[in-house]
Amino acid sequence: MLSNSKALKVLVTGFEPFLQNKQNSSWAVAEKVAAFGVDNTDIVIEQLPVSFFRVGGRLREVVKKHSPNIIILLGQSGGIDYVKVERVSLNLMDAQKADNDGYIPDEEPININAPTALFTSTPIKSLVAEVARKGIPVKLSNSCGLYVCNRTYYEALTICQENPEIQAIFVHLPYYKGQTLPDDSLPTLSLNTMAEAVQIIIEKIFYL
Repeated sequence: MLSNSKALKVLVTGFEPFLQNKQNSSWAVAEKVAAFGVDNTDIVIEQLPVSFFRVGGRLREVVKKHSPNIIILLGQSGGIDYVKVERVSLNLMDAQKADNDGYIPDEEPININAPTALFTSTPIKSLVAEVARKGIPVKLSNSCGLYVCNRTYYEALTICQENPEIQAIFVHLPYYKGQTLPDDSLPTLSLNTMAEAVQIIIEKIFYL
């Protein structure tokens, strides 16, 4: 449980556009969350590169810059129609499509000397239940994939191990209504709905 005796600082990150995606729902939602705000909370947002090699260092830079109590990483998962809260990150990079640097890892460890998997210490099952109570489609996930989202989450959870006063979670988001899509048949959610889900997570994490 985190103390709510004073305003907490929450770092919310989203990603830049990548591959055929001209926009990224994670960054659009991060901007919405910052605009809406949460009571007694200092929210800062930072955009991260879709790069296996650059994203870890960039995340560490912004954590050092802002000294947050909570890190909420947002990522786009095109094809889902719900908010997906991630429990675990694997120490593995593997992809069929290149990142924004043109790199395609082939079953490579993130850190050869680190654990096979890292789990968030945040009670995400309770957070998922709180989001669901508001009628927002949400699921708990045990697979963050092996693309840059997973790489970023592993870095964040490593930071949390080094700094136990910090908590981190990763939230995957669908495309948003009005976004330019690679296929018009793909499901979407409204930006406001996804931003509300993140707001609920920020509000409730204080009391868990």
